[in-house]
Amino acid sequence: MATTKNKIFRSLMAIGLLAVTGATLSHAGEAKHDDGKNLQMFSQAKISLAEAIKAAEQKTGGKALEAELDDEAKTLQFEVEIVKDGKIHEVMVDGNTGQVLKVALDDEDESAEDEK
Repeated sequence: MATTKNKIFRSLMAIGLLAVTGATLSHAGEAKHDDGKNLQMFSQAKISLAEAIKAAEQKTGGKALEAELDDEAKTLQFEVEIVKDGKIHEVMVDGNTGQVLKVALDDEDESAEDEK
């Protein structure tokens, strides 16, 4: 009886380990795909990340906190988070022209204020 329980326990542990390993490998595959997509998008940009940051800082008068390609936009855009007056502003910069497309308070700031 004890050996049957041990076999069942070992089988369940093996199944659990396989499930965790499969989920991890799936996530790693998605991350690799996202990296490839970002590299391709970045290589198509006509301006550099530094130029996008500079445009965002000049437009807002703040300092850059974080910058990345916006992979949700339909066109090539950089999303730059700017800190000004103790608030985080999200600035969208066109990846081809360097023009600032949008400046808005970061959604996370607004949701944090709602919780107070």
